[in-house]
Amino acid sequence: MNPALLDELLYLAALPLIPVILHSFFNHCFRCRVQSGTLLILIYTLYPGAHLLLHHSALPDTVLLAANTGLILCLSLLYQGGFKWRIYAALFISALIVLGDGVIPLAYTDTGYRISLLLSKLLMLLLVFLLRRLVKGDGSGHLAGWLWSLLFLCPVLSIAALLQLSNHPFFQLYPQLFPVVPALLLAINFLIFVLSDRVMGIQSERSLRLLLEQQNSYYVNQYHRNREFQEEAFKFRHDFNNILLGLRASIHSGEETASASAAELDALLGWTGQSADYCHTGNPVIDSILDYKQRNAAAEGIGFRLDLHLPPRLSLDTPVISVILGNALDNAIEAARQVNPVPDRYIAVHMHYLNNSLFMRIQNPYSHVIVKNTRGDIVTTKPDKRSHGIGLQNIRTTIENAGGLFHILYSDNLFQLELVLFQIESV
Repeated sequence: MNPALLDELLYLAALPLIPVILHSFFNHCFRCRVQSGTLLILIYTLYPGAHLLLHHSALPDTVLLAANTGLILCLSLLYQGGFKWRIYAALFISALIVLGDGVIPLAYTDTGYRISLLLSKLLMLLLVFLLRRLVKGDGSGHLAGWLWSLLFLCPVLSIAALLQLSNHPFFQLYPQLFPVVPALLLAINFLIFVLSDRVMGIQSERSLRLLLEQQNSYYVNQYHRNREFQEEAFKFRHDFNNILLGLRASIHSGEETASASAAELDALLGWTGQSADYCHTGNPVIDSILDYKQRNAAAEGIGFRLDLHLPPRLSLDTPVISVILGNALDNAIEAARQVNPVPDRYIAVHMHYLNNSLFMRIQNPYSHVIVKNTRGDIVTTKPDKRSHGIGLQNIRTTIENAGGLFHILYSDNLFQLELVLFQIESV
């Protein structure tokens, strides 16, 4: 058989392993958007076809590598997870494929090339298997912008270095030593990916711990709130009969005028067993958060304006609503407390429910200068940026993961945050 034809046949036989490697890697790190297995297989079948077209084209090597990396980036869009982490994962697995082909030191004869085609794919499968055992997160943590830049550059520079060194006279003279270069680059990229995942995981756990502490404070507030309500109800129930007996006797004896009796009855009918400051929508999570934040705001001289039109017992995701509403009110309180004079401080909360959707609008005045980064995101102006400025990021991330909408408006020293959560059912 023609050796060139045999090489091509072996190349075609080993090529289907690449989609298996890609899906195994992406499916472990992220959640697949495509529910239909048939559609997923069809999409991954298109990848080898596009890869073959590039392989038989006359494009330069750098263009071919860029095009193949672009195909893998497109495949990463089939999965849900942190956007930056998905980009980095796609670049990493692209570098893994390229570097893996150069690690096997057998490609300098026809037979060695054919063996290396299979061994390099088996090596990639082994590395992906190790990654599935070592990598736990989905990129839900936070990293500084410069760290993300380094992560993106690491696989790109590794591929560029491999191409540059492959033409170096030293390795052309001693080709047996060349596999050391991709092996070292592969090990470096592998360790960086695992360490980055661990760091992101630690930050994600820290954020979850802070969220749980915040939820616990809401639950404690709800407990005290219910306890106060019960105590007031017990007191009123204990005295209710005596109050009615005394009022009946006063009316019967003529000691009370009709207007005075009516006033006392109105007072009784108007009693609700709760403070006027309490929020009662029939949704304990929302009520507890609003009550808790309203008390914090009152300590800063900030008034709450509530406009709530919600049915009771909405099927709310407690972590989602806690992050969204809690952080939004924290930011509003922080901004409003800087406004002077004090009577101008307020927070307006509007919530309504329509067509299985929860609409929220939170408004507050502000007096500071709003600063944005290069991506257009609002950032904190405080020196301690690790402890401040993550509220809006958490809201945006939580809203996006929940499939909701997030919009910010600000003008004339009035800040407005608009949020929508879909598929919220009323029990």
